[in-house]
Amino acid sequence: MSEQLIIRLGSRAEQQVTWLVWASHNNEVIASGELANIDQLADLAKRVSQRQVIALVPASDVVLKQVLLPTKPNRQVLQALPYMLEEEQAEDIEQLFVALGDVQFQEGQYSQQVAICQRQRLEKWLDWLQQAGFNVTRLLPDALLLPDHSLPACIQLHDQWLVKQAPWQIAAVEQSWWPDYLQLAALPNVTSFSPWPVEVDHAHQLAEPELPLALLAAQLPQHNFNLLQAEYKPKRQSHTQFGLWRNSAVLAIACLSIYLLQLGMINVQLNRQNQQLQQQSITTYKQAFPNEPVVNLSLQLKRKLAQVDGGTEQGFLTLLAALQQQLATVPDISLENLRFDSKLSELRFQAKASSFQSFEQLKNKLEQAGFSVNQGTLSNDGDKVQGSVAMRGKA
Repeated sequence: MSEQLIIRLGSRAEQQVTWLVWASHNNEVIASGELANIDQLADLAKRVSQRQVIALVPASDVVLKQVLLPTKPNRQVLQALPYMLEEEQAEDIEQLFVALGDVQFQEGQYSQQVAICQRQRLEKWLDWLQQAGFNVTRLLPDALLLPDHSLPACIQLHDQWLVKQAPWQIAAVEQSWWPDYLQLAALPNVTSFSPWPVEVDHAHQLAEPELPLALLAAQLPQHNFNLLQAEYKPKRQSHTQFGLWRNSAVLAIACLSIYLLQLGMINVQLNRQNQQLQQQSITTYKQAFPNEPVVNLSLQLKRKLAQVDGGTEQGFLTLLAALQQQLATVPDISLENLRFDSKLSELRFQAKASSFQSFEQLKNKLEQAGFSVNQGTLSNDGDKVQGSVAMRGKA
C-alpha cells in the first residue's frame, strides 16, 4: 500500500495527537491535521479509511541504549539482555519492555541496540489505537526518524524539540529547557529543520523547514526498527484476511449444505409423488383393463393407443385426460373403477362424492367441454353418494 497513516501520540491521553496521510511512492502529503486528545482518534479512523497505520511515540518515553555483549549474540545472550540492564534502571525490569535493534560489530566487540519502554505505557498506546479502530503495524520513537545525513539534527514538535545526536541516540527536550540542554550536551553545529528561536545562542544551520511528520515519514524506508516485538508483534495482515475469508467460506459451505439438504428433501418428496402417481396410473389401467396384467405400463399404453381409434380425439387417452382435468375442479369426487369400451368409444366409471351436486357439477363441466355424458343412478352410501357415469368423445 503506497499510502500510510502516520499518527504521533502523546505521553498522556489529554495531549495533542498529530496525524499525516503520506504517499510513500512520491513523498507527498495527502492530508494532515491535529486532534485535541486521544478521544478524537475514532473520528479520525472514520475519515481516513483503511491504510497502513504507523504510530510514533515521544522519544522522552523510550530509552535507546547500545549494550556491549560478551560474545556473538545468540538466543541465550539475548534472553539475558534485560537482566544485563537491570542495574541501570530505576524501575523493576519486569515492568519494562526491551525491544531489539541491530547488532553492531566494531573493533572485535559485539554490541546490541535496545529500546526500553514501560510495558504499561506501551500497552496504553496500543489500547488507544485499537479502541479507535486502528490496526497499527509499526511503532517507533519519533526522534529516531530524524535524517542521519545531517546529525546532530533537531526539529520542533508542539512544545518539544526532538533531537538526534547519533544513529541510535535521541532525546526530546521541553522548549523551556532547550538552551540549557544545548549547553550541557555540548553539541556541535546543529542542523535544525524548524525556525531557530532568536533567544537561543548556539551554533546551528537551518535546513529547509518541513512539516515535522512529513520529515519523519520520509525517513521510514531507512529504518526497519519496530517497538512491536515478541508478544506485541502485530498479526500479519494476511492472517486477518485469511480469517475473514475463512468465515466467509464457512458461511458459504453452510448455505450450500442447507441448499443441498433442501434439494435432497425435495427430491425425496418428488420420488414419493412419482411413485404414488405411478401406482395410481397402474391402478387406473387395471380398472380399464382388469384382465390384463401390468408388465410395462408405458409400452402397454402405446399399444392401446395404436388399437384405439387410431389416436383420434375419440381415443381412450383423450377421454381419460379430459376426465382427469375436470375431476381436478371437483376435488371431492374419487374414482372407484374405470372401464373403456373401444367399440362405443365410451369411458365408464364408478365414483363417490360428498353430495349429489358434485356429480351434477362434474356432468355439467364435461358437457361444457363438448363430451356426451350419461349419468346413471345415484345412491347414498353412508355419508357419501355413489353412482356411475358414462362419457363419450366430442361429436
